[in-house]
Amino acid sequence: MNLDLNDFPPIEQDPNRDYVFTDNLDLSVAHQLEEGEYTAQGRSRCEGESERINDDETTTTDPSVSHLPQVSIVPHDFDIFGSLVGVTSSSWVELYDLYKQHSRVVGFSVRKSTTRRRGGPNGIVTEKYFLCSCEGKPKSKKASKTRENDGSLESGKRSRKRVVSTRMSCEAFLRLKLRFKRRESGRGEHESSGKGYVLVPDVYEIVSHVVAHNHTLTPRRWQDHHHSERRISQKEGALIEVMTDTRVPAAVQYRFLSTSCGGDENVGHTQKDHFNFVNRLKMKAIEGGDAQTVIEMLQKRQAEDPCFFFRFKLDDNCRVTHLFWRDSMMKEDYLLYHDVIIFDTTYRTNKYNLICGAFVGINNHWSNVMFGCAFLSDEKTESFEWLFETFNESMGENVFPISIFTDQDQAMSNAIEKVYPMSRHRLCLWHILQNALSHFGSLKKDPTFQRAFNKCLRGCFNETEFELAWNKMITDYGLQHDTWFKRLYGIRRKWCTALSKDFFSAGILSSQRSESTNHAIGFHA
Repeated sequence: MNLDLNDFPPIEQDPNRDYVFTDNLDLSVAHQLEEGEYTAQGRSRCEGESERINDDETTTTDPSVSHLPQVSIVPHDFDIFGSLVGVTSSSWVELYDLYKQHSRVVGFSVRKSTTRRRGGPNGIVTEKYFLCSCEGKPKSKKASKTRENDGSLESGKRSRKRVVSTRMSCEAFLRLKLRFKRRESGRGEHESSGKGYVLVPDVYEIVSHVVAHNHTLTPRRWQDHHHSERRISQKEGALIEVMTDTRVPAAVQYRFLSTSCGGDENVGHTQKDHFNFVNRLKMKAIEGGDAQTVIEMLQKRQAEDPCFFFRFKLDDNCRVTHLFWRDSMMKEDYLLYHDVIIFDTTYRTNKYNLICGAFVGINNHWSNVMFGCAFLSDEKTESFEWLFETFNESMGENVFPISIFTDQDQAMSNAIEKVYPMSRHRLCLWHILQNALSHFGSLKKDPTFQRAFNKCLRGCFNETEFELAWNKMITDYGLQHDTWFKRLYGIRRKWCTALSKDFFSAGILSSQRSESTNHAIGFHA
């Protein structure tokens, strides 16, 4: 949803917008290139666009690989498997594409490296290096002074995703240089050594090429999954866009492409690339006048009701990423019934892929009352912090909940710990049970185990009884080394009813009370 900023006062912007992506990130951006293809890795880098360059002849490092059209600058009978030394071209891009063709038939991925230029940042490229992606050594593990994850499902700080390094000190590389030729100097031109001629650029030539690799090469059927090969063609992109518009889930889309192509290895991009591409399509759908209309409606409500409150946040493309509102009745209800809040984000709108989050409470008639509503584009800690702080601002009182019920989400837990340090964060038992079923294995068919697990959840009277029941269940079913049960035990105070009797919770065990409210909102969204 795009907005005309001229109609509104200054608002918050999202500073974290630099769409250069690799596999280590949770989200990629797919842009259309001039040759009519979408890159699965993100933005294509033109010459000099993303390389840090100093004046004169400098050295820079660019670890990304862009997708450029393949060209043929060698005869058909050329040995593409062997050394490429001596091949020349008027463009270094063509030599780079030749090296990519070589990497494709041999079985490795290419990574750009050093670039040298003459004449400053916009000067001519005089030398370039291209490496095997396995070049270099893995980063050494430095001693960390930060607190380690205690093994629980939720710790105070988010742990980084562990990514296996592909660096194996492979020495395979290709180096090309710009050759110069002599030309007679004209009037006003600088003469080289006073000999009556100047040096002008001629052709790029491959001057070094180490062919040998020290690692296992990729079989042909999996080479399309290399960084330098992964791509979503224009035809595939159009098909994916049609399926997304008709609300076909991304997983179903990928299975369809895989079946049509004869297997995952023939799709040309990974499932993660596909999900990221669909995500960007959905974000692009938030455009036109929809956001403008929503904000205008909220402004109209605010003009009619001075106590009406709303806030929103935009990204650099003026798309709405965060939106919160509440009316005067919601504030009155919150001041009366703020002891327990249920906040559930399991519902998403279909059209814009936004997360619908409703703040719901219980009144003295045991009925749901809404305290506020929000739409978010992601479930990051920063987004939840913004939402909870905005919610507090909207109430304008130092009134905080005693208990907050949510689903099991690390980012949300981090935000609650920061914004509501004095409130008890409780996890929805229904979500824990659903999550547990996927970890029970054969035990989920054992009624005796089910009774033992349910007793630990909500059948114990105090902590001593819980510890006895938990230890007996773990021992009887040999779960002492099960990682999931260890993590679940680490956050037991967030879900065990026997350990939360010191905090008022209105007898609530689940955040499902808010789901009917979420559905009512989402149906009209």
